[in-house]
Formats: sequence, structure tokens, C-alpha cells
Amino acid sequence: MITPRRTICFILSAFVLGSCSIGGNEVPERRVRVKVLADVSFRARNPGWVEEARGILEATSDYYEREFRIRFTPESVSAWPETERIDSTPALLAKLQRDFPPGASPGNYDLIVSFTAENTSRYLTAGRARVDRIGDCAAGLSRYVVVPVGKIFRDRGAGAEPEFEVIALIHELGHVFGAEHVQDTSSLMHEHFGYRTEFDAKNRSIIQKNRFCPFAK
Repeated sequence: MITPRRTICFILSAFVLGSCSIGGNEVPERRVRVKVLADVSFRARNPGWVEEARGILEATSDYYEREFRIRFTPESVSAWPETERIDSTPALLAKLQRDFPPGASPGNYDLIVSFTAENTSRYLTAGRARVDRIGDCAAGLSRYVVVPVGKIFRDRGAGAEPEFEVIALIHELGHVFGAEHVQDTSSLMHEHFGYRTEFDAKNRSIIQKNRFCPFAK
């Protein structure tokens, strides 16, 4: 499901005129600016943590660009918290909201994604990826995402099946745009999504509808 970050046009015949645009009705792209954070545990296990964090977001963006014309661009990748270790994703999310309140944003990002590699089982509440709330147009889209990461992520290129960490971020970004958990076990929005890579029709429609909603202030 992961697609290349650039689409290349080929001229198939000297007698055929082509272009990279898809007709005149191409769906406009939504660009989301992301502040990426990495905690102590994430940084300690990989000297190349900046590239790793950026790579997870870019792989996730590839999926959203293909499926929804939503692009997530990393505006910065920073160390946070500097020294404190927090082994609970609910606690990490609460600190994230305290340290980066909406009103304090300088305006150069829309969304914060924080990665952690604390050794807490994802089957426990303390180890699950999470967002601050389900986004909607009236109150605004969600602004905070926390994603636990296990093994070091390495981009395997276009066409490879996405790693679990990428799927987890795809799932949580679905919540950012209003998608909710469903009982459909084949859906990426099932609570225990595993390695599923497809949204159910209802949540796909919700994300499409909310693509251009503002982020919460």
C-alpha cells in the first residue's frame, strides 16, 4: 500500500501527448504540517533517530497521499522530553498537551506526532497509540498523536507492506480526521487493527469529508 513519493510521467508514444495531471478534475491536496517529537527511549536505541522518525511519517504520508490526497510534511524533528522517561502513553499524551498547548503554537505546524520506544506492551492501555480526541469540523481536528515504536524502522521502498508502526500511525491519523473504531475486523479502524491496510467505507467517507476541516485551536 505504500506508494512512491514522486510520480514520474512517461511519454509512451511520439504521437500521444500526455501530462502528469489527471485531467482537469484532480482532487486538491491537503497539506498538514507536522511537528515530530522523539522521547528518550526512541533516541537512545538509534543514533539515526531523526531520519527514522522522519521516515515513519513519510511512509505514512505516502499512504494518505494515495488514498486521500492528504500530505503530512515534517516541519521539524526534535528531542522531547529531553531527559524524563514516561512509560505510559496516556501520561505522555497529557504531558504533550501541557508542554505544547494550542495557544502557544507559533503557527508553523498543525499537528504534533510524538514517538516513544518504551518497553510497554501495546496490548496494555499504557502501551497503546493514541490521540487527544476524535477530530471533527465543528470543534476542529485533533492536534496530538502518540505512537509507540518497537523495532527500528527502515524504509523498505515502494511496494513493500507497511511496518506495524506505520499502520499504527495511519490508524491514529484516521482518528485525527474523524474516523472511529468499528466492529469490522477487516478494517484498519478496528480497535485491534493488526496488519490491516484498508479503511472501511464509512470511515473512508468521513476522512474524505473532513479533509479540509481546520485543526483545533
